[in-house]
Amino acid sequence: MKVCDVVLNSVWYDPRVRKQIVEYKNNGVDVVCVGFKDSRFDEKKVSDVPCDVVITELDEKYRKPRNKIQVLLKEFNCVKKFRTAIIEQKPDVIHANDLNTLTASCQAAKKLGCKVVYDSHEICVENNFMKGIYKKLNALCEKVFIKRINKMVCVSHAASDYFVRKYDIEPPMVITNCSLKAEKVISCEKNDGFEILNHGQYYAGRGYDIIVEAAQLLTEYPQIKIAMRGFGAMEESLRKRADEIGGENIIFYPPVLVNELIPYASKSMVGVAITENTCLNFELSVSNKIFEYASAGLPVIMSDIPEHRYLNDKYNFGIILKENTPKCFAEAAIKLYTDKDFYNMCAKNAEKLSEEVNWETEFARLIEIERSWVNG
Repeated sequence: MKVCDVVLNSVWYDPRVRKQIVEYKNNGVDVVCVGFKDSRFDEKKVSDVPCDVVITELDEKYRKPRNKIQVLLKEFNCVKKFRTAIIEQKPDVIHANDLNTLTASCQAAKKLGCKVVYDSHEICVENNFMKGIYKKLNALCEKVFIKRINKMVCVSHAASDYFVRKYDIEPPMVITNCSLKAEKVISCEKNDGFEILNHGQYYAGRGYDIIVEAAQLLTEYPQIKIAMRGFGAMEESLRKRADEIGGENIIFYPPVLVNELIPYASKSMVGVAITENTCLNFELSVSNKIFEYASAGLPVIMSDIPEHRYLNDKYNFGIILKENTPKCFAEAAIKLYTDKDFYNMCAKNAEKLSEEVNWETEFARLIEIERSWVNG
């Protein structure tokens, strides 16, 4: 079986696609990835991808659209480039990652007579950046082509329910953004104090401002430390605010490589996964961090969104915040610090989550279906 994995970025920077490639290879599947030469394209990193990679790029005249017509022409050029690249690979199955690859994948599949998997990493048309003609065009494409695929995959049960209601399709298979089983690291070498960690990119809506403000409410518990690891647009303002409030219990760690996130996280005591409901996509998503923290054996303090509730109701590995506020966060931190029995139960259940929900097990279900298509 040959699979063409299609993604509209430079491949290396999409951890879900990288995990797909690894698992296809581990299961003896012939896989090639068609990617896109975006602003983060790095030839060295792309060469490290463990399969053949074909990188497409827009024609020069379409790269900087100045009006609605040029935006449409840019989209058509992108579809054409991807369609051609996919057809040249002659796959048995096309794995289309996200809505921006769906049109080209379905057109190529029709030409080749092969199968298509639509792997929706998010509810794209309900994202903050989707506006105007771009949103209308993408919404139309999804409505049309979602009826032409052979299997849909999404990242949460809440998202699956959304697609069923919106398009009257069979429930998409849920393959959540869990970690590889091999990535599990439970460290006995903890950092000083009772460290509560939020790692990732410092962007708005991910709880970094909340935990900095909560540090002021934890001064009666000097052992509780608020830690952040990563980089991003908010870093300067977060550091400034930490200085303003005299946050001696706030720690900023430098970023690490993706494959180092879990080992470093395992040195903390608790993980933080806060997602603000700034759009429907965020509300129905699931934080990748949850699975990274679980693989590190950490209880998790989480925002109250459907998939977080679903997972915590099933595994009981942390605390769901009543509200995304410094006060509620501080109360959760104190609960985990002072109630040792509760903490230990959550930590044990986090390990159970990582053992039962891992990428190898989740993705194997899809490979089995794809093989059945090819082998009859």
